[in-house]
Amino acid sequence: MAARILALLSLTFWGCSPSGDRIIDKKLEGARWVYPDTLWGEFRITEPASCRDIELEIHLEESYLWRNLYLMLFTVSPDGFRTQTRIQVVFSDSLGDWYVSNRKFRTFVGRNISFATVGTYRIGLLPYMRADTIPAIEKVALSVYPCSTE
Repeated sequence: MAARILALLSLTFWGCSPSGDRIIDKKLEGARWVYPDTLWGEFRITEPASCRDIELEIHLEESYLWRNLYLMLFTVSPDGFRTQTRIQVVFSDSLGDWYVSNRKFRTFVGRNISFATVGTYRIGLLPYMRADTIPAIEKVALSVYPCSTE
């Protein structure tokens, strides 16, 4: 129950958020994500210490096998410094009840992130599961928003 409330609050906040830049919008061929197919996107920071929120959107088919998905999130700054973070996206509870209807899942993977350097940043997403091919993923999108002032 708490997870459903959290998901509902996240969706409500997302619906009230300012518009952002979609930096990745990839429909996967054959509805499968093959390792090591990293999806890359770029965005530009024009002011030092700019704050951003990063939102992930994943569209799943009915036949998706797991209740979660592990991803490696790469960030490359304008000076070439590269970081990586493993994240887990949970799509359903232990009973198999999905958090979002129609298999379209949205969540923030980063909130209030400060980007210190002016320039072009790159963000990459890589599936990080125990299988080389992740079936039943139709689309992956990543958007970058200015931080909310609330």
